[in-house]
Amino acid sequence: MNQELLKWLVLITFLATIQETRTFNLQSILRSQCQRRKSISLLSTSLNLRVVSTSSPWLFELKSSSNNPSIPTSIHIQKQRLGLESSGKSSSFLEYETSCIALTKEMQWLLRTSSTLINTDEVTSEYEYPVGTLPPNLIRKFPMIMKAWAQRCSIPHLRSNAAHVVERLLERLLAERDAGNLAVDEEEIINTQLYNLVIEAWANTSGNVDAIGSGSAERRDSSHDRNNGNKAKVTKVIIAAQRAQDILKTMEELAFCGGVSAVKPDIKSYHLTLKAWVRSREHYAVDKMEDILNCMEGLGAVKDSDNASTLLDMDMNTVSKDVKMIARCYNFYLYALANRRTKYNAKLDAKKAYAILLGLKARSSLEIGALAFDTNTYNQVLSTFAKKQNFEGASEAQVIFDEMMNESNVTHVYPDTNTFNTVMNCWLKSGWRGRQHVEKLLHTMVTLNKEGHEGACPDRFSVNSAISAVAKSGRKDSVRKAHFMLMNMEELYGVTPDTASFNLLLGAYAKSRDLQAGKKATKLLVKMEDLFKKGNRDVVPDSFTYSTVIDTINNPSKAEKVLNRMRYLNEFHGGREPNIVVYNALLNKYSTCGDEVLRCQDLLQYMEECYNSGTKKMKPTIISYNTVLKAYSHARGEFTKDANELLSRLETMYKSGESDVAPDVISYTTVISSYSRSDCPQKAREAKNVLDRMINSYNHGNKAARPSIYSFNSCLNACAYTCNQNEKVDAFVVAVSILAQLQEWTKPDHTTYGTMLKALCNLIPEDDERRHRIVNSMFRQCCKEGQVGSMVLQQLRYAASHSLYKTLVGRPITEHDQVTLCNLPTRWSRNVKERNGKILR
Repeated sequence: MNQELLKWLVLITFLATIQETRTFNLQSILRSQCQRRKSISLLSTSLNLRVVSTSSPWLFELKSSSNNPSIPTSIHIQKQRLGLESSGKSSSFLEYETSCIALTKEMQWLLRTSSTLINTDEVTSEYEYPVGTLPPNLIRKFPMIMKAWAQRCSIPHLRSNAAHVVERLLERLLAERDAGNLAVDEEEIINTQLYNLVIEAWANTSGNVDAIGSGSAERRDSSHDRNNGNKAKVTKVIIAAQRAQDILKTMEELAFCGGVSAVKPDIKSYHLTLKAWVRSREHYAVDKMEDILNCMEGLGAVKDSDNASTLLDMDMNTVSKDVKMIARCYNFYLYALANRRTKYNAKLDAKKAYAILLGLKARSSLEIGALAFDTNTYNQVLSTFAKKQNFEGASEAQVIFDEMMNESNVTHVYPDTNTFNTVMNCWLKSGWRGRQHVEKLLHTMVTLNKEGHEGACPDRFSVNSAISAVAKSGRKDSVRKAHFMLMNMEELYGVTPDTASFNLLLGAYAKSRDLQAGKKATKLLVKMEDLFKKGNRDVVPDSFTYSTVIDTINNPSKAEKVLNRMRYLNEFHGGREPNIVVYNALLNKYSTCGDEVLRCQDLLQYMEECYNSGTKKMKPTIISYNTVLKAYSHARGEFTKDANELLSRLETMYKSGESDVAPDVISYTTVISSYSRSDCPQKAREAKNVLDRMINSYNHGNKAARPSIYSFNSCLNACAYTCNQNEKVDAFVVAVSILAQLQEWTKPDHTTYGTMLKALCNLIPEDDERRHRIVNSMFRQCCKEGQVGSMVLQQLRYAASHSLYKTLVGRPITEHDQVTLCNLPTRWSRNVKERNGKILR
């Protein structure tokens, strides 16, 4: 192993020096290499190397413990200074310094003892015992050693492969028994508690870990022979939770099929396995946990005594302890159910969680007053209803909460802060109607706290939820009430505001129609900055803070001053550094001003330069580029060419592998819109070319570029507003081809028909018979599809002749008596939707 370590140290030194690295830490590399090779001896060893200039060979030595030379307790590098020639100039020097961390006495003892007990090839000792010869005094140490290793699994920086060691210690015991060592059975070491230690080790490890060493403990029961081939290393990745379940399955097989009652799984066995799965965060953990719970109930794991037919036959303390453990088991499952991805059926999950709660309540009433549920049970059940994110889910959660409150005098299970916060969260996700419920819940918390229920004390989440609910309610007093709650937060609720509290009020300002919103938001920002400068790190203004304030300001130059404030706070007071979110907000503010296009270009160029110089958080996103494209579009014709060039650059970047800036439907549609607003030659044909590029990009894998109805309508608009007489015929041909192409992707809407009528009016002479025929056919099709909107009626007045208009709508064209939708059959406009998605009437 020392020779292997030497190779690695020399290699790392070479890499460090040729890269002119000034400081190089080998701790993680040594740990990774040692783990890969299943060595436990160097897991706590670290080495720091400082390079003064280019390198040459160097010396080092390993120092080991006197008791076991193969386990080094520290590493020392011989300090050496070497003169080197540097192109005929003065000599440069190389100096190495070490920082060695010796293994703790506890770890040295664990390693020596484990080496003796496990008897592996990698960890050897002068005290080794062949399989079958371990004396009783060492066998009695197994539980203590395994417990020590299992405890290390719960400490991240000590975790390493401790779970593997615990499992291999169990394997050694099984091997001793299989080899005929009578002391194993005499000491009664192999029991449920010992197996539980292995499960606990894997449960505390959680996540994916490297599988090393021999097989698993389930291959070491009395029905299997020890296979020397099992000692070969396995370099696969396993799930810690799956290993825990494998051990549990072994216990079940031995106890219920093999008749080995000593290893019959108890409630703790199932509890630890469920804990392992809930910590794994695997998407299928809920299904695994369901199976485990079913086994736990079906196999009677709640009985510790074979002679007890029911829990009523057991000791009261045992019953209470076991029932509480049952509650914890189901709480793990409910937590996994509440936190699994929303792509699953939220309604079904909520129904399942509530059914479990009812079952636990029923069980509690039968079990000598011991409760199989607690406050956490309610909290997890309520969390599943929050996933529904609608009024129904919030109402159902409120009913469960009310039941909990009403029964609390009997059950003594009281809601805590998390309970209130969870119900508040349900109402927050239900929409604007949740305000009164959230305010009532917060008031109840304050009242209970004053009455002495300290467990239900409001925290920041509670108050922030109330501020958010008030701000989103849409009432006239929303902003004023939210401002009052924030300013009096500590006095009213006993908690101080944080960044999120201020951001909620700023968001309310941004969405309000208050003409003074910009001034109020800026004033609130100044208050945040002052608090932060005075040392209150809980209210550090972040990117959301500054970008929201920028949104509230109408003047772009004043908005840029907000960005400068952020720069100043970052440079002189340690505030947050401006990122792409803030610059995008400023870009958007400039993009709405037609005369600020050049400033948008400068900002985008600055963002790109910052990113290219190494500031990763300044990388422009597709939102950045789309905002500049919008600025070009608002500036009309003179920047249409620039818009097309920027779109081409985005396409090139996407093809070169930068998928995060792939031009999307907004990018293409904005450029098409820029052409429709311009006076460019052949603008109808140019807009159609951009549409074709979008379709081609989508067909080649860019799913963000799928054309929408707005894309086709913008292209039709470019045709309809073609003013050059020589281009009108071609523009109409393009319009017809676009309308035909649209049918392959979506259905025409009222804007499509209105724009086509505008094109007919502008591109085909009034006395042309084809115009009369097409208008008649198009309007009738529009009526059939229920897409007759205000725009369609308006353009029909100009596109149709007087006689045709009267035939189509049943009334003549007059100056003062205009036909409206109210005068027409309802079915003609049944599918017309406004921009907010609502049916027109």
